[in-house]
Amino acid sequence: MKISDTTSSMSQKKSSAISDTIQNDAATFHVLDLSVADDSVFSFDYNRKTFYTATLLQGEYQLEFEDRNIDISGNSLLFTTTKVPFGIHAAGLGFNGISCLFREEFITKANSGYRLLEFPIYKPGRQNIYSLTDEQTKHFTDIYTKMFDERQSNSDFKENLQRTYLLEIIFNAQKLAPASSFVKTNNTTEVIACSFIRLLESQFPIESPQNEIKFKTPKDFADGLSLHPNYLNRQVKLAKGRTVSEIIAARIVQEAKILLKLTHWNIAEISSALGFVEPSHFNLFFKKHTKTSPTDYRNLHKD
Repeated sequence: MKISDTTSSMSQKKSSAISDTIQNDAATFHVLDLSVADDSVFSFDYNRKTFYTATLLQGEYQLEFEDRNIDISGNSLLFTTTKVPFGIHAAGLGFNGISCLFREEFITKANSGYRLLEFPIYKPGRQNIYSLTDEQTKHFTDIYTKMFDERQSNSDFKENLQRTYLLEIIFNAQKLAPASSFVKTNNTTEVIACSFIRLLESQFPIESPQNEIKFKTPKDFADGLSLHPNYLNRQVKLAKGRTVSEIIAARIVQEAKILLKLTHWNIAEISSALGFVEPSHFNLFFKKHTKTSPTDYRNLHKD
């Protein structure tokens, strides 16, 4: 079955499809037929996105995450966060799919009983892609269709219903993940590791050269969490398989690559924003982890 067959009755006037969504849905939530989507809400190019997404794709695509290109085909379910830029390139006949886009405040403990970043598929640093059977595709498409139907409603319960449908997609998607894909740890270890990751991710994305990160070293994070550095490192290593220092370094490298690719800030500005006292320290750090200099990396990834 084609996803577009389900949404075609709702997308006859392509030029108005996106504007209708913007006008009729709350600013924190949109549901789009990607065959008629444009950059007014959702960009297919590699960049930072304003929204978290839950996207159902049909066809052949190349997904771009940082320095990785992932080829997918058939029916696929994709979940992305605002933390890491991504791009989607369609092969052949273009885009066919449905995407639900929403801000973090659309799902909170207060309005749903859940925190968005507590869901495994939206935890920092992860992008999740699932291949679907035709039966699974129909099941998820039916949920998206209910979202489309509800967007035209004037009901007082419209937002609650759309949130419920989104949670239904999330819960059903999490059942698709193999149990072995998540690290099994005791509650204390997992809580500490997640607290560390949340504190780390709270510093990103860096929006301007003046927004220097505050937590730079394992001791900074341990102090911020009121823990001994050795204890923090032990718990994080148990949960994540890497030390605190290794995770911090990997995230700083990740953000450095993003800033080098997507901004026009000079190297000194990027260095300062990432917490380096001197640009030379940043150059040595970046070259150690990427085997290339910041300048060479930027030149290599120019548009």
